[in-house]
Amino acid sequence: MLGRQAVTIGALISLLAVACAAPAAAPAPPTAPAAPPSPAPAGAASPLPERQTIKYGYNPILSGAPVFIAQERGYSAEQGLEMEFTPFDSAALMVAPLSAGQLDAIPAVPSPSLFNALVREITMKAVAAQSWSGTMLMVRKELVDSGQVRSLADLRGKRVSFNVEGSPVDYTLRNAFYKQGLSLQDVEVQRIVNTDLAAALANAAVDAGVVPEPLPTLIENRGIGVRFDVQELVGRQTGSVIAIGPSLLNRPETVTVRFLIAYLRGLREYLASLKEGKVADPQVLEILSKWTRIPVETIAQATASGAPADGRIDLEDLNRQQDFWEREGLVPVKADLSRFVDYRYLEAALAQLR
Repeated sequence: MLGRQAVTIGALISLLAVACAAPAAAPAPPTAPAAPPSPAPAGAASPLPERQTIKYGYNPILSGAPVFIAQERGYSAEQGLEMEFTPFDSAALMVAPLSAGQLDAIPAVPSPSLFNALVREITMKAVAAQSWSGTMLMVRKELVDSGQVRSLADLRGKRVSFNVEGSPVDYTLRNAFYKQGLSLQDVEVQRIVNTDLAAALANAAVDAGVVPEPLPTLIENRGIGVRFDVQELVGRQTGSVIAIGPSLLNRPETVTVRFLIAYLRGLREYLASLKEGKVADPQVLEILSKWTRIPVETIAQATASGAPADGRIDLEDLNRQQDFWEREGLVPVKADLSRFVDYRYLEAALAQLR
């Protein structure tokens, strides 16, 4: 099996309740809906697209919303695509099976591991943006209530989790620190993964830590921590892109274009569902809950990271992120990201949707 154990939100809620819980077994991908019939113009038969199978690796997290919606709404099926989903608990774990042809497409996360893989000339292309990053710093509620921590500067000398080294949330917090005149040497750096931060805050094992939604919402609801919006200090940051591997690159370009047409329709529906930065459409909430196992009410409270409306990848931002990790010593040799990002498939898909 390609996928590794994926932590469900049910396990996280249990962890928040008892401050200690073991990860649950990875859920099987939700059952795909029946393919809807393709409409045909009156008096003429409309040929169906040639059926193609797309093997897609995914994280059961909120940033995958456009793909989940495209599947549930039948947009992929309308393009003649049979989607085979394999869950993973980390985007980094998908790169090897993508390069080996075991997966056709994945959500790729800008990180030292990705940039270093590209230097090794792994064949993959980034074809569309999936999400902006939305990182929150959660500070122990007692420290905020007592007035000990009112700003990032007040974290000097305290235990702060930067999450997994090289992760998007690590990038956000480091940059936020630097913008506030702080460095990693000013705090006791911890490396606590998403699933363990709530317990660490509840047990006072750590004073603050970064996590993506919906964990800030869950932590707040339990009265364990208070959020500081460090993403606002850093600005818009690419959180993930859709990347395709050699098995899809070796097929006709029209297959990738059809995949992106379905994807863009899902993306547009997702963005249309947002109201004041949160998902408000009941049907979209149900879809996201089905694929992520996150309760509808939690998703409705969580701040949505959003994504570029046209799906266009911000190459300048990717280069900025790679430059940063080079300065931090985690990217020894930089990759030529202009060879990684390929806009032609997206442009062809957008032309058909206009």
